[in-house]
Amino acid sequence: MTAVGSTLLHRPTGVLEGTRWLFTWLALLSLVFSLPGIIPNVTANRLDLLLASASTAALCGSWIYSLVRQRVPFVLEVLDAFALTAFALAGPVPLAAAPLIFAAAWLRTFYGTPWRSAVRGVLYTAAVVAITVLWPMTPGHATAPDPARQAATISIMLLITVVTEQMRTVLQANDWAIERDKALTETGAKLLGMTDANAIRLLSWTTAGELGATTPGLRVLKVVRHNGLLQVGAHTGDFIEPPPTTLPGDVLRSIENSGEAQIMRSGPLNDAVGQPLVWECVPLTEQEEDAWLLVGAPKRIPEGTILSVRSLVNQVNLALRNSHSHHQLTAQAQHDALTGLDNRLSFTARLGAQLARTDTTEALHVLFLDLDDFKDVNDQMGHRAGDAVLIEVAERLRHCIRPQDICARLGGDEFAVVLTGTTDAAAAAIAQRMVGSLAAPIIVDGRPCRVGASVGVATAAPGADLEELVHQADVAMYAAKAHGKGQVQLFKPGLLQGESSLVSFERQLGRAAGAGELEVYYQPIVSLTDLRCTGAEALVRWQHPERGLLKPEEFISLAESSGAILGIGAFVLRRSCADAVTWPEARPGVPMTVHVNVSARELESDHFVDSVLWCLADSGLPAQRLVLELTETVVLESLAAVERLKTLAGHGIRVAIDDFGTGYSSLSTLRSLPISVVKLDASFVSGALSNPVDRTVVEAIVQMSAKLGIDSIAEGVERLDQQELLAQFGTDAVQGHLYCPAVPDAELRGWLARADTLPLEPVPSV
Repeated sequence: MTAVGSTLLHRPTGVLEGTRWLFTWLALLSLVFSLPGIIPNVTANRLDLLLASASTAALCGSWIYSLVRQRVPFVLEVLDAFALTAFALAGPVPLAAAPLIFAAAWLRTFYGTPWRSAVRGVLYTAAVVAITVLWPMTPGHATAPDPARQAATISIMLLITVVTEQMRTVLQANDWAIERDKALTETGAKLLGMTDANAIRLLSWTTAGELGATTPGLRVLKVVRHNGLLQVGAHTGDFIEPPPTTLPGDVLRSIENSGEAQIMRSGPLNDAVGQPLVWECVPLTEQEEDAWLLVGAPKRIPEGTILSVRSLVNQVNLALRNSHSHHQLTAQAQHDALTGLDNRLSFTARLGAQLARTDTTEALHVLFLDLDDFKDVNDQMGHRAGDAVLIEVAERLRHCIRPQDICARLGGDEFAVVLTGTTDAAAAAIAQRMVGSLAAPIIVDGRPCRVGASVGVATAAPGADLEELVHQADVAMYAAKAHGKGQVQLFKPGLLQGESSLVSFERQLGRAAGAGELEVYYQPIVSLTDLRCTGAEALVRWQHPERGLLKPEEFISLAESSGAILGIGAFVLRRSCADAVTWPEARPGVPMTVHVNVSARELESDHFVDSVLWCLADSGLPAQRLVLELTETVVLESLAAVERLKTLAGHGIRVAIDDFGTGYSSLSTLRSLPISVVKLDASFVSGALSNPVDRTVVEAIVQMSAKLGIDSIAEGVERLDQQELLAQFGTDAVQGHLYCPAVPDAELRGWLARADTLPLEPVPSV
């Protein structure tokens, strides 16, 4: 009773159900207002009292039951007709029940189907005819019924039925549209947080079932073309039996270059359903194969339904595309783009996890591997050949380790491996196997390349610190190099004591800046608009007292691990600012910029901002002419670094992302940092002419940067066809050996003086 009372007193939320509730109350009120007219009869005649009481109770119970159950069994339709007849016979005139007949016609037509409405019209017509026939036979009725008025009652009742049926159809369609919109909205909200493709497809079929509930008789089949047949996959809707696993291929005809398809034969589809349906085809564009949704319904598919299905497909397609992008970004975050090995961030994270869960009795070893003579490959055969060598090196390393081991490329030609459950002898044997594997020549473009490897091995002691373990492996690797090419060195405490060659090298590096042994070379940056030099990147060189001129790849890694990078970075920044002040203007009113690389160690310093601003003030270089270059991973590892960069940008200093696209998350970087310049990694540039993936990456980065108002610079340009392709993409500037290698400041000035026509004759590489 409580539920019935609540249903009567509270209007439902659905439009059709709310209308039924309203007309139920109107019908009940019509019944109440009709009762006073028959009171004189029922008080004078017991038969009239019985008829009035029974019909009133029957109508009230029938209408309330239908409201609560939201359906009208056929027996209630018959009961209503009898009750209306009885109510009329209890009244003083035959038309006493006319208002109730009209109210019942309005109310009942909001339930059921058009066929039920037709049957109801017949029943109510029969009721009026029965009233006309039985009226003279009932005691107390002296007046004969007026046939014309009775006929008018029938016609008005039939008109009400037709009009209400149209209203019911419109209201039902509106309710279904609301339900479809609700299902699509909820699905869209859920899809925003989904990255698993299987979960996305499962949710889509759940929603497809909800959409099917809003269209009577709707069926949906997923089909995939395979070997000339249509493979039937998931399905929803009422099927007499499960659909067949395959359908003939000629059921669909694909429309070329559109992704759409046309249903040519619906017979096999109708056979699968068990009845003839109208079918439409919706393409699934995010599938790896040709796939479609086949949507069928009796007589016709409502336009709103097919639009909802297409909207669901679009939502799922977008979610699958985002899922694919998410997995790609995750892979980029964890793997080196060139070799597919773990990158430095992933290596550090996985090594830390291993140290945390490895039992102290289970040996864990870290191997650091650095290639010998790799720079000769780059110098003699170019960066493209160097990339091919690195890819082959990674493949050979994979074959030297076990599935549970970790293999990473830390950057440049430096690799690292983590071994678990091995003894020192076994770790040394694996390292020696790596050295032997890499001693075999690598064939690139038909030419043999020879690179060796030096490997340092460190053993994790109980409670080992990650940074200390990595440092030990690094020290052991440099000790191996000091003993000659192709060597393996296990770390021992003595390597950090005495004057070993490595320690001597490290100490010399720490004194290099103060001893005046560092030099700054500059590689020009050329605008593709007019082929004029608009800036130069500062690159440090070390004039070693014994080994001669060393490039950054020969000492920067050690400088970062030892902390010497702070002194080196400060020296390069001071010298670059001082030199850049004297450079001529790139064109009238456009002074040249100087690009200075910044390391993670420098950004971690609380004095970094003050140091940069002091260099600008001391040299007199305007802040707008200084560009600080850093990799994505440098800043993404430290929130404090991000704030320091924002502070410097507030002073007018520009920030550039180096090796763009190879780091953790390029889009996140552009959104979180005050980026003015992106520099395309040379590996993409070198492969853009032959590799469609590299070409697409370069073009996408250039276009994205342009739309964001960020300048783009391509590194490693070595040929004119590369320059032409980059210009075609809209790249702002380039740098590389095609124009000039890194040269001292004096030679840069001479090059600038000759740079009226570009490209110049190649300058000997230093």
